[in-house]
Amino acid sequence: MLKAFKLYWKNYFNFRGVSKRSEYWWMQLINAVIFAVFVLGFGGIGIITALTSGKTVQGFGIGALIGIIVAVVYALAAIIPGISLVFRRYRDAGVTPWWLLATAVLPALIQVSDFYDKYAWLRTIVFIISVINFIILVLPSKNKD
Repeated sequence: MLKAFKLYWKNYFNFRGVSKRSEYWWMQLINAVIFAVFVLGFGGIGIITALTSGKTVQGFGIGALIGIIVAVVYALAAIIPGISLVFRRYRDAGVTPWWLLATAVLPALIQVSDFYDKYAWLRTIVFIISVINFIILVLPSKNKD
């Protein structure tokens, strides 16, 4: 787990090579835990501050604002290594990273369009593409070392 975390940050701009399934999924878990700590930890601090100060709105707002700022800074720092990790994971699964255009960029573009909320078939297409992306991410390594 710690090895995956170190590799995640060490390979910040590494869009070549491969990443094993375990490296990818450990980082998904670690990032989920980090964000949960930010949300629950700072949300808890906000609630405690609000209750002890008697100023519920202002006290909660400061604690929540700190949590949001820390979470946003971490999320911005994690964007590039996250993308590079997916690139390497696709390559390890034997899929060209160009498929990310179809499995990540296309659904994002569809979701921000005005048509996404109007047509159920578009939501179905985005769901199917997301399932395909998930299947690619859980595929075993193409080259067994």
